[in-house]
Formats: sequence, structure tokens, C-alpha cells
Amino acid sequence: MASRFRRDSDGLRFFLACVLAIVLIVIDSTVAWLDGPRNVVSVVLRPVQELASVPRRLVTSFSSALESEPDVKVAYENLRKEYFQLKSESLLLKALEHENDDLRALLGAIPRLQDKVVLAELVSARIDRDSHRFIVGLGLRQNAFLGQAAVDDQGVIGQVTDVMPLTSSITLITDPSHALPVQVKRNGLRTTVHGTGVISQLRVPFLNLNSDIVEGDILVSSGMGGRFPSGYPVAEVKQVQVVDDEAFIRVQATPVARLDRTNSVLLLARPEN
Repeated sequence: MASRFRRDSDGLRFFLACVLAIVLIVIDSTVAWLDGPRNVVSVVLRPVQELASVPRRLVTSFSSALESEPDVKVAYENLRKEYFQLKSESLLLKALEHENDDLRALLGAIPRLQDKVVLAELVSARIDRDSHRFIVGLGLRQNAFLGQAAVDDQGVIGQVTDVMPLTSSITLITDPSHALPVQVKRNGLRTTVHGTGVISQLRVPFLNLNSDIVEGDILVSSGMGGRFPSGYPVAEVKQVQVVDDEAFIRVQATPVARLDRTNSVLLLARPEN
């Protein structure tokens, strides 16, 4: 009996709730006096709604991340490739700028030279203890010849010692086997400079103790031997040393030409008879 009464009571409450809901819907659609309470309730429930939406948004964000991960990796790889490509192009532009500076210096030196010259591009360089040589892209077909003098915009580089149809080998003045007749520009003192196997060092042997040569003197080609015209700068004296019990003074010099930085050289044309 009590159970049946409880079921009837629950059904009555459900019926009354439905009737109340219908009445409230009708009142809400016809009059506006429920707007205020409804607005208050919506403000109060807003944080609860936001909190309830957090799991859904987390799931959506995670799913979007998983779906877009391949696209992000592709975009990253593309950007990485573009970066390295731009980096390599930047290095190439710097190299070309440096090469253009060298060419401008050489072309600026041509009008100052009294002899006819031919511009030659450096193909390769061999710099070690036993050999200092350049290979340039001029040979027999371009009228290169043995003994031809090579200079840059600063001074003497060396001379052609081997000629092939399209290339030539230049022995630098710093090569251990090379010797060049020079004279001190200040007073005309004649001597020779010899290669040492060090790209930045030359030696001037067999000068008497009373020889008039000092640090800072410029050595120029003397024209002796017929290979180099006279007057071309060769080296600057860096050290003059008197050693006890030796009959000669020790003189060290530095090449004037940019042997370790040049990319082009000037070959002096064959003298006209």
C-alpha cells in the first residue's frame, strides 16, 4: 500500500512539474518580467559552463595538433631548406663581391703599368714547404711563354715556369728554388731575394756588414737577367740582423704582392723587339 502511494505521489509531482513548465513557457513568451531573473541565472551559471567546456576544448585542440603535425613538419623542413639555400647564396655573393674588389684593383693597376699585361684567372694553388705554385687559365693558345713575369696590383708574384696549351704554372717568389735580382729603391743597392718556403717571408743573403739596407726599405726588380722589367715592387725589408762571427748580415723581407689572397694575376706581355 505504501509503495503504491509513493508511486502515485511521484507521478503527481511529475505532472505538476510539467504543468508548471508549460505555464512558465507561456508566460515567458507573452510577458518580459522573467528576463531579469533569467539574466541573473545566466551570469551565475557562466563559470560552470566554461568549466564544463574545458574537456571538450582540450580534446579538440589535441586532435587538431595531431592532424596538423605532418603539415608542421613539412613547413619546418621547407623553411630549413630555404634558410640554408639563402645562406649559401649569401656566402656566394660575398665571395663574388671580394672577387670583384680584386678585379677592380687589378684593372686599376693596368693603366699605371708601363708594360702590356694580360689578365689571367687563378685555377689552382699549391702552397707547401717544398713548392709554391699557381696554375692560371692561360697557356700557349693565349701566347703565354716560359719566364713570363706575373704581378698583381701591389707587386711581383713570380714567373711562368711551365706552359701547356690552356694553362700555365707560375713559380712564386716565395718558392724555395726561386731567386730574383732586386735593388733597394732608396739607394740602388743591388742584391737578390730568395724564397724560403714560407708564403710571407723572403731572405736577402750575402750582404756585407757595411751594406746600406734598413728595415722598411722597399726592394724592386732590378731588370738584371732579362726576366723581370726593372722597377716593380717585390718586397719590404722587415728585419736586419748583425750576427757575431758571421761575414754577412741576415736580412728578412715580406712580399709586397698578396700571394695568399689573390684570385687573378697579370702576366706581362712579351717585350717587343
